[in-house]
Amino acid sequence: MTDLPLIGRAAEQATIGALLDGAAEAGGALVVRGTPGVGKSALLEWAAATVGDKFRLLRATGAVTELGLPPYAALHQLLHPILGYRKRLTAHYAGALDVAFGRAPGAPADLYTVAMAALELLAEVAAEQPILILADDAQWMDPASQQALAFLARRITADRVVLLATLREDETGSLLDPAIASMSLAPLDAEYAELLLDRVTGAIDTATRARLLDAACGNPLALLELPRAIGRTSERLPLAARFPLTARLEHSFLARIGEFGAETTTVLEVAALSDADDLGEILAAAELLSGPESTPSLDPAVSAGLIVVDGGAVRFRHPLIRSALLQRLGPDRRRACHAALTAVIGQRERSVWHAAAAAVRPDAALAAELERHAEQAISRGAPTNALRALERAAQLSADMRDRRARTYRAAALAYAVGTPHSGDQLRARFRDLVDSEHDGLRYEWLNELGGADGGGDQRIHRLVDFAARACAVPDDELATDLLRAAALRCWNLVPGRPVGKQVIAAADRMGVADPVTRAALLAYGSPFDSDGTVRALIAQVPAGARDAETTYRLAHAAACAGAFDVSEILLTEAAEGLRSAGHLYILGRTLSLLSWTALRRGQWAHAVAVAEESARLCAETRQPFWEAAALAAHATVAAFRGDFATAEELVARTDELGFRRFATVEAIKLVARAAVASGRGHHDQAYTCLAQLHDPANPAYHPVHALWSLASLAEAAAACGEAAAARALIDGLPADVRETTSPTGRMNLGFARAVLAPDEEAEPRFAGALEADMTMWPYERYRLLLAYGRSLRRRRRVRELRDYLRLARDGFDGLGAAPLAERAREELRAAGEHSTSSDADVWAVLSPQEIQIASLVAQGRSNRDIAKSLFISHRTVGSHLYRMFPKLGIASRGELQRMAAEHRI
Repeated sequence: MTDLPLIGRAAEQATIGALLDGAAEAGGALVVRGTPGVGKSALLEWAAATVGDKFRLLRATGAVTELGLPPYAALHQLLHPILGYRKRLTAHYAGALDVAFGRAPGAPADLYTVAMAALELLAEVAAEQPILILADDAQWMDPASQQALAFLARRITADRVVLLATLREDETGSLLDPAIASMSLAPLDAEYAELLLDRVTGAIDTATRARLLDAACGNPLALLELPRAIGRTSERLPLAARFPLTARLEHSFLARIGEFGAETTTVLEVAALSDADDLGEILAAAELLSGPESTPSLDPAVSAGLIVVDGGAVRFRHPLIRSALLQRLGPDRRRACHAALTAVIGQRERSVWHAAAAAVRPDAALAAELERHAEQAISRGAPTNALRALERAAQLSADMRDRRARTYRAAALAYAVGTPHSGDQLRARFRDLVDSEHDGLRYEWLNELGGADGGGDQRIHRLVDFAARACAVPDDELATDLLRAAALRCWNLVPGRPVGKQVIAAADRMGVADPVTRAALLAYGSPFDSDGTVRALIAQVPAGARDAETTYRLAHAAACAGAFDVSEILLTEAAEGLRSAGHLYILGRTLSLLSWTALRRGQWAHAVAVAEESARLCAETRQPFWEAAALAAHATVAAFRGDFATAEELVARTDELGFRRFATVEAIKLVARAAVASGRGHHDQAYTCLAQLHDPANPAYHPVHALWSLASLAEAAAACGEAAAARALIDGLPADVRETTSPTGRMNLGFARAVLAPDEEAEPRFAGALEADMTMWPYERYRLLLAYGRSLRRRRRVRELRDYLRLARDGFDGLGAAPLAERAREELRAAGEHSTSSDADVWAVLSPQEIQIASLVAQGRSNRDIAKSLFISHRTVGSHLYRMFPKLGIASRGELQRMAAEHRI
């Protein structure tokens, strides 16, 4: 009767079948969601039977457990049959898997490096035979494995790998991602429910049949299981309105378990609490509980269809059987089972969890062992797995100081790994343990990590006070963290206000001398006059003395100070280092910043490529702030190019993220909207958008982004008749803004004053603006040339204007700024000069990721090097090249390199 649960699932089978049929050319992933018993596992079994020996089958099953699972436990279970192929991998990737799976000592690899190694391994094996991965009940797998599976699911489209995973309907997990295809299994409709029930029961009386259909609610497992209850009890079957379906099924399973003898029940209880399916361990622990003369037997449970014994493994036929057993266990019985498992399990990495579950009072030695277990998880690149160990270590700590320290560390780790709900719970526990000023300050830092305290100036002042008190404790690291948080609030919420300089003054009083920290404090707290000092501080940290994360921090400071030439160099360097190390979390942020720097530097293809990659990585690592920034950068470039539909779709995606905590994000979204409006010729809308950045009452108020977009505001104002209002706005800017030393700020002020000047004042204004070195801002330079040409036409100086308009037209063509290139041609035609359209960009036929690959090929990089940089398999790189060559009309890497030399990517 194994096919019975699949009655009525033809559409779902067709979807999975299409994935399997296409695996000869490309891979794919699908997450099947549904309530317990709806048939998710049955679909996976059908897929396995369908492919037979045509696919290599890799499978793992998550199991509900009260314990902390070892990092990568499920991933190891999946890959174990093919680990012999790891000798084909680079030493870097082979070593990452060995360390992650505990097979060898060594420096820990980042989680994403481990996932990338798994992807390369799968690609190698799939080259010989397609692979089908079945990950059943993935919601119960260890967090590191879930993240690795999600990483794989997003990247196997070019490899002959199909990944099918199941998740319970209301559970969360890394595989719940819009980038991963999913489908929900609904209950069977009435016709199929009746058909299944009739096949199971045969002829039964009409009243009983109706009650069974009502109670099962179309759930296939219920239709198979509930009829068995009729033969065991004379009680009236509970109706659907009285109990949830899950409870009815668990009740049915417990009724069967209640018929077994004590020895069989004991084995089932131990199996339900075990973190492994090892038959020998389970029987040994059951014997300890039942006594030396007992002979535990699983035969009754096998006969009743509750478990399956396969060689040396025991598996529950359905997770609800395990959960039913767990619910019937009282606390004393649970601890006894865990104690028995502790005694028989030979691996301390596993038995320590059972010992922790069996403990009823503080145990200093056990708490210390759990803390070491957490450190091992962190060292293996799986900090999420460490969280549970630290939390339990804190609970078991005998010394109150240890309990406080471990609770604090667990809370900070929870926020760091992106589990804010756990962080909030642990923060509340730590609050109840606070017993000193130092602890109180650490609690305030947890509040900052958790975003518990909003507010602008008042919160910043409090953070500065906390930092001074931390310095006096002394805890210099905490003091620096608090100061940096205060300065970052200045940048994100109230840049340019006096409170920013108060943060810097506090750092001076505290003697903060580290150039990396000082650069950040100056850039965040005093962005209008810190450009020169920030550049000097960055120069104090030579490349050989900084790691990739430090380089990113310096780059962020340079970008906030408007030193985009410096930030571009540093961000590029940081991105390379972060790629090599596999640090996707910070890489996503780095690329988001780099997209804006490349945008401002006129490197639009590069900006789009890194923005697209950043948005993917930030979505994957759950960083909505940086994802929104990357989407806004991509939207702005699309608008500059005239692709308004794409720009509007990208801006809409930033809105869907719902991230509105910081003015920074609201400001750059308005910059993107203004670019769309201006490109469409709706200059009044563009002006309205950008004017909001200057309004202190507006959520998008951000004086720095307002200054950096002043050129665009002036253009829009001049085009829609708001020149006088824009001049008044500029005259009303704070003195430190009007007198900024930032080159980016000075360029925007000079541009705006020229464009907004009355005709009688225009000549000296334009002359001054055009004399400035605008190499760093090519788009603004060509816009200024276009504006000057228009000004000359208004003043009837036709002979002069043509040279400026030609320069503007050619510059816009080079950038790909189609709307403004056409406006320059219109101005030339109005001046009596014919101007034809430019040739199409040879790279326009490529996707953002294909442009990245083409750029790396042009640098002479191999497929494996490119794959490592972009976190895709080397076979995916080859697949992209296979599709790119016909688009470009070429047939080899050499031709691509020659094309790149002739036409800058």
